[in-house]
Amino acid sequence: MEDDSRFNRRQLLQYTGLGGLAFMAGCAGGTGDGDSGGDGGGSENESGSNSGTDNDVGGSDIPRGGKPVVGLSNVPRGFNPLVISDAAAFAIIDRFYPQATARDPEDPANIVGYVFEDFSFDSEALEGTATVREGFSWSDGETFNAEDVAWSFNYLMDQEGHRYQQNVANFESFEATSEYEVAFTLSSETAAIFTPDTGMFAVPILPRQTWEGVDDYEQFDPFEENGELIGAGGWEWNDSDEGNWYEINARPDNLPDSLHEGPYVDRLRYRVYGDMTSLINGLTSGDVDLTYESITPNRAFQLQDADSARAFSSSSRGYNYVAHNLRRVPLDDKPFRQSLGFIFPYNYLESTLRRGLTQPGSYAAAGAYEAWWPENHDTPIEHGPYKTEDGQLDVEQAREFLRSAGGEHEYTFGSVESSQVEEAGGDQEIRVDGELLTEAHTDNDGNGGQGPLGVVVAPPSTAPVEAQAVGRFVENLNKVGIPAEARPTAENSQSSLIRVQEDFDMWMEGWVYMPQPHFYLSFWMVSSRADVESSSDSVMLNPMGYTNADEKIAAVHNTYDPEEQKQAAAEALAQIYEDQPALITEYPDRLHGVSNAFEGWIQLPGGISQNAWSYINIRQPSN
Repeated sequence: MEDDSRFNRRQLLQYTGLGGLAFMAGCAGGTGDGDSGGDGGGSENESGSNSGTDNDVGGSDIPRGGKPVVGLSNVPRGFNPLVISDAAAFAIIDRFYPQATARDPEDPANIVGYVFEDFSFDSEALEGTATVREGFSWSDGETFNAEDVAWSFNYLMDQEGHRYQQNVANFESFEATSEYEVAFTLSSETAAIFTPDTGMFAVPILPRQTWEGVDDYEQFDPFEENGELIGAGGWEWNDSDEGNWYEINARPDNLPDSLHEGPYVDRLRYRVYGDMTSLINGLTSGDVDLTYESITPNRAFQLQDADSARAFSSSSRGYNYVAHNLRRVPLDDKPFRQSLGFIFPYNYLESTLRRGLTQPGSYAAAGAYEAWWPENHDTPIEHGPYKTEDGQLDVEQAREFLRSAGGEHEYTFGSVESSQVEEAGGDQEIRVDGELLTEAHTDNDGNGGQGPLGVVVAPPSTAPVEAQAVGRFVENLNKVGIPAEARPTAENSQSSLIRVQEDFDMWMEGWVYMPQPHFYLSFWMVSSRADVESSSDSVMLNPMGYTNADEKIAAVHNTYDPEEQKQAAAEALAQIYEDQPALITEYPDRLHGVSNAFEGWIQLPGGISQNAWSYINIRQPSN
């Protein structure tokens, strides 16, 4: 990140934490050639070869041996899970620091125990218990039991500002009650207790022998401390050539058989390629067996023609969107924001850029959670975009929507005055309350004359799909007569610009992984996450300044009954859809490339590379 005195490091960690879910388009965690870690839940969808993706986890007759190579497009930036927000780092970290629960690979909508064998929670007493699975051990030979789990949680509860603070903030107490039993108490209700990724137990279990006595975790490097990573489960450190490759050995005898009989391979090697082109070349030449980061559709289709490799497509647990700054005229007007849904090039993004490997966006909940959406997809407003019979943007219909909007501002169209509209071939230009938009357009303080609307997006070199989608969106806006321009901004500059300064009109980004809406909406769609006056130096997860769904989102959190939660979530999602604080553009598939040298990858929504099951289940082909 660039040095910015307004950008507090602890606030940044809290933002990039939340179970490691947030990403900026094109960053390490983007929608194109790169993503961030985690596992998934929901429905399944596969494209390409069917080999090794039946999610059949385990078996005694599976062949053993081999060393798969996992390709990384960048160098891991460190191995401290409390401060690192780097996909390449978590590709390795996740093999060492297991979590309590995971998605059920055979039924991803459900949760199963990982370190926990079973667990329960009394929502009235706010008390719960869990049984720690016997058979885990630390890779340095130390035993692993309930005391380790309790110590790790208490350590995280005592520290401030780390990426998992939100996860553990609601624990009132946590203790080991026997060698393999733990008990805990919450200070208040929360709708997600055991949910992987973002629930109360979605935190890494740290080795006490490494972390005990560490007061300043921000300055601590567990790799430098020991010359290796120490963890629990099926892996141990082997060797590395830092910046080039990292290798870990399998420990099948130290992974409980009640969990899985793997790992079946001898070891994993993580190899750094530096860029996606070199990584794809390594895959097609047989030097790589898995692209850890997600790849773009053109890469996936390229692999389908390769004899040695193939591509897997998994349904998304996230979505991409264009955020709107509701502090600024004319984006402060709901009908104007709604009109953008009729102008955004959904068909171009879906058919041309993603080659059909995405779904058009609508509600602020991933396609994997369609059961939580409002029943009528066309309410509360008609879902855009406006198109003519030949599939092109219907310019006149978009203008008519604005003319009759009846919102905060009056919209009319007249002669073309701006260069942006003229260059796009627009024949009319919008007026807002009688003024040219370039004059009516305000900054956060209400100062007019801010010129055309700007859409912040990562540069084409790091996010080619997003850049092209924004380019067409801007072109469409100008054709309608709404002066606009794309503003490519390096991802390491976006966080401060957007989430601290709120200095943007529109911004394309997305979430890679998210749980069911009953837990996630309060992370970024509520007023408590917004700096409405744009006067704070804190990182804000709601940079739009949206405040209109607080009560409906709160209702989602006030019950543990699944059906009541779904109904409340549908009402909240409908309100957000009507208000359009962010235009949900798509639910993109997660695409990963694999070689034919190994099979057994576990496919969950979100992909095959970011779930723990894949690495203990991969094996050499049985034939």
